[in-house]
Amino acid sequence: MLALLVIVVAVAIGCVLWFMREAMQNERMAVREKLAEAYRGQLTFARARVVAHWNDRLAQLDLTGPPPARFVRCVLDGLADSVICFDEQGRAVYPTVVGGNRDTAANAELLALESESQEAAHYRDAIIRLGARVNDYGTNSMSSTQRRFLMHELGRLQPGMTWPTLPAEELAGRFLDANPRLERGPLWHVGELPDVWAVFSPSGRVLGLFRQRSLVLKLMEALPQRELPPGVSVFVTVPGEESPRDTAVVSVNLSPELPGWGLWLVLDDRKLFDTEAERRAAHYFAIGSIVSAAMLVLAFFMARGFGRQVKLARLKNDLVATVSHELKTPLTAMRALVDTLLDSERLDEKTTREYLNLLATENARLSRLIENFLTFSRLERNKFKFVFARVRPEEIVEGAVAAMGERAHAPGCTVEQRVAAELPEITGDADALVTALLNLLDNAWKYSGDPKHILVCAEARDGYVDFAVEDNGIGLSAGEQRRVFDRFYQADQRLARTVGGCGLGLSIVQAIVEAHHGRVRVDSAPGRGSTFTIEIPVVTEGAS
Repeated sequence: MLALLVIVVAVAIGCVLWFMREAMQNERMAVREKLAEAYRGQLTFARARVVAHWNDRLAQLDLTGPPPARFVRCVLDGLADSVICFDEQGRAVYPTVVGGNRDTAANAELLALESESQEAAHYRDAIIRLGARVNDYGTNSMSSTQRRFLMHELGRLQPGMTWPTLPAEELAGRFLDANPRLERGPLWHVGELPDVWAVFSPSGRVLGLFRQRSLVLKLMEALPQRELPPGVSVFVTVPGEESPRDTAVVSVNLSPELPGWGLWLVLDDRKLFDTEAERRAAHYFAIGSIVSAAMLVLAFFMARGFGRQVKLARLKNDLVATVSHELKTPLTAMRALVDTLLDSERLDEKTTREYLNLLATENARLSRLIENFLTFSRLERNKFKFVFARVRPEEIVEGAVAAMGERAHAPGCTVEQRVAAELPEITGDADALVTALLNLLDNAWKYSGDPKHILVCAEARDGYVDFAVEDNGIGLSAGEQRRVFDRFYQADQRLARTVGGCGLGLSIVQAIVEAHHGRVRVDSAPGRGSTFTIEIPVVTEGAS
């Protein structure tokens, strides 16, 4: 039953925690959607700016003039990383893979430089003149292949010479090699050149080539970062790229001319996103925690109540079994004695008196058992009525010793009393205190061998009157001392079966002493006897 309760509570708490987790996730999504809706207008405005900037950049590619001049102006003005110029028939006229005009004079100058010594006086001037010839895109109509060749050769002959247009020339050459047939359309990139994107100008006369990183930076130039709210940034993303940060709020596609490219609006400070989400999530967390705690508390009290019921049922079973066993022993002995007397044809006076004494002893034993059972039952049900009054301590000692009856004067048994003079009065129920002290005397008598020596003391100490019962019995170990006041506990089961008893005496003593706001303790060692001490508070001044 207890295991079933634990399973039910665990499942219920698990369901609450699952619901709480789902609610927190939903709140985070709701907050993200609200932020996205709030910033969507900002992102739409940014997209319009980027698209307008992109279209303007493409329009600027349509320059006038010879193709080489248009090429160099587009490259040096930063309109594109490279361009390819076409004629009206759609043929690439600059740069080209093969063909084009050849400058034979430039080739001759190169051969002359290669044949001369670098220490010659006019060598450097010749290189400068040839370099200017190669770098002249306006009047010199040499082909792009010859221009690239001369640039490389001059760089070999004169290390350190740089050509601003050489990367653009080479990029265009590689692109034409990978794309022998070109069709006009939106921005695209070639599989052989995954980092290069191409797009035609509005007239279709110029093809702009952009490296991916360069294109991203060019598009980012148009973003209105200064016009955005504080703590917000916009990023350009390439096709296939995921959100730039985990604080991205909303995204849009740029335009049909830039397929796959998009804009992401990102919060610079995650706290701007987390604050509202965490506040709402904390609300659900608090509710879930309270519900879980309430379920745990309820389960605790249910388990506690169930445990008490189990303990009570076990106690009842133990009580019934103990009562049946303990009552059966004296009744069986009394019945045997009575049957013996009834079966005797002639009663001998001495034998009859002996049997009657045995019957009286068993009857007294039976009476003590019944009285202990009744006292224990009343204490357990809080039905024991204590009548408190001023009591002299010596009266308690005398009453308990007198209640021992003949056992106190039996052969081999000595009961000694040591009561200090002028003991202060105590407040208590005299009969209950006599019962408690008598139970200690009964234990001392039962668990002591022959000869028995029992000492009863009463003295005042630190605002208490101590009633101590010392014996020379079997003694108790440290573990037994911790359990000796438990119900139905008996230190020596074999001896208990011999002398009788049900293990209730010391639990009754403890209950009576606690009802008098006192304490009971034990000092013992195996084989060295035991001393049980009851401490009862003395009457305070002014108490009635």
